[in-house]
Amino acid sequence: MKKKIVVSIAAFLFALAAFAALAATPEPASPAPEPAGPAKPEKDPERLLAKVGGEEIREKDIDQVLKMMGPQSAVYDNEQGRKAILDEMVGVHLFALSGKEKGLDKTPDYELAVRSFSLQTLARLTIENTLKDITSKEEEAKKFYDENTNQFKKPDEIRARHILLNDDVTSADMIKLVQDELKKGVSFDLVAAVHSKDPTAAQAGGDLGFFSRGQMVPEFEEAAFALQEPGDVSAPVLSQFGWHIIKLEGKSPSSVTPYDEVKAQIIQYLTNEKEAEAYQGALESLKKTYTVEYSEPAPVK
Repeated sequence: MKKKIVVSIAAFLFALAAFAALAATPEPASPAPEPAGPAKPEKDPERLLAKVGGEEIREKDIDQVLKMMGPQSAVYDNEQGRKAILDEMVGVHLFALSGKEKGLDKTPDYELAVRSFSLQTLARLTIENTLKDITSKEEEAKKFYDENTNQFKKPDEIRARHILLNDDVTSADMIKLVQDELKKGVSFDLVAAVHSKDPTAAQAGGDLGFFSRGQMVPEFEEAAFALQEPGDVSAPVLSQFGWHIIKLEGKSPSSVTPYDEVKAQIIQYLTNEKEAEAYQGALESLKKTYTVEYSEPAPVK
């Protein structure tokens, strides 16, 4: 049975926030590209979806809630998800109507909440307006890449399997048994699956995948990186987890990630840096334009 999509309490609160910001929030300057595939049919933003006590809910109201959800919107931007959001928005209207009948819109709590949200919305819109034209060019990204190549360097990595044995009174016998089986030609992954105490053994024959220095305990790392050729097997190595017998599966020498693979990340990083600088500059300027008076004690700088 297909699971019914249920909008979370967080989405319910997004809906509440959306009603107060429907006319205030601008469309994003550069929406993320749609994934490849058939284009979604365009929806009429003014299409009426429901009326609750005379209040209208339109397609654009659903769009607003989705926009305020951020990355989570991808889960709900479909027919079933939009219907779930609509149902929540109907619930918001119903509770709001009930609250108005009870006079809750005249209470100090309501007035404080409205003032706080209004203040935050206006500040957010002003910040967005301040930062809207900030971007980074590809030549800036390439320059950063060329000047900071070390940041994009991949370290030496190896891929290894291991067999983990308990460090107890039976360890010597178990180590000999395992070594004898390996000498007889029994595959390392089969021996690991039968004898290893590591949870990875049963599922992947002791395969640990690729790893670099600093990711394993020192004793294990030293022995693993000392192996020279794929297929080499180490002598037993004792660590805090027990005895390890390690097999080298492969090596991946250090390399630098190509520029094209990190270009988008660099552009975003540089843009974020510029936005942070612009934000701080605008804030300092506003402090000189408007009077700010703190009550004692003064805030810690």
